[in-house]
Amino acid sequence: GVPVPRHVFCNRDGWPNTDGKPSPETDLEEHDDFIVLNGVRINKPFVEKPVSGEDHNVFIYYSRSSGGGRKRLFRKIGNKSSEFDADVSTVRRTGSYIYEEFLPTGGTDVKVYAVGPYYGHAEARKSPVVDGVVQRDKNGKEVRFPLMLNSFEKKMLTKIVLAFQQRVCGFDLLRSNGKTFVCDVNGWSFVKTSTAYYDDCGLLLRRIVRDGHAGRQEARRAVRSPIEDEGHTRGLGVVRVLDELLDRRGRVVLVQQLLQAPRERAVLLEGFSRPASA
Repeated sequence: GVPVPRHVFCNRDGWPNTDGKPSPETDLEEHDDFIVLNGVRINKPFVEKPVSGEDHNVFIYYSRSSGGGRKRLFRKIGNKSSEFDADVSTVRRTGSYIYEEFLPTGGTDVKVYAVGPYYGHAEARKSPVVDGVVQRDKNGKEVRFPLMLNSFEKKMLTKIVLAFQQRVCGFDLLRSNGKTFVCDVNGWSFVKTSTAYYDDCGLLLRRIVRDGHAGRQEARRAVRSPIEDEGHTRGLGVVRVLDELLDRRGRVVLVQQLLQAPRERAVLLEGFSRPASA
């Protein structure tokens, strides 16, 4: 399976389990330094993630012995990515959440971008947990550092791509105490700035499209149709990768994405990664 932080699922909105069956009614007990959910105890600090992948308001709750309070993590707003509230220490009582143990990572997050089950580009950045201040370079881009995945992490990449059946996706790794865990999976994610990545991505996507259309001559002729509208073509529900636009710089034009999977928070049960909903 894929290692994930120890966690428990708080279901108040009728979300199904990964086997399609209804989740049991949530029974949550809250104490100063821990919660008990359906008989499972999670000690502070712990992370509270909305099940809906469209909700980016993630909270970390701290124990009374460490000062209490909670920290809200959110999508970057200017140079901020988190803020601390010393006056609130109680969990949210409406909505469905995943509660997982907080894992120390030395202040670093790892973002992985997969293209197919055997290719991944990994970058490290300062975690928003540190102080909520986004590190930026002279061009205003968030500072990130390319890094190598070890053999175990590469196997995790393969399992995630195959489990979610999403050839292009991203996921977040936590390297903690000599081990690696997956804490989030995102659909349709691309690296923002990396020429090498787009070179590789262009080649891989072209191969995927060509293999998928082998033997379908009409589809192959449609893919090779003339370019219109200053570099774009109009398709009817078909994702088209134009050979003419796969140049040495690795540019890829994806026109008319028909079935883009929504971002789903990963609910990981029995050690295997599945989306929270279909």
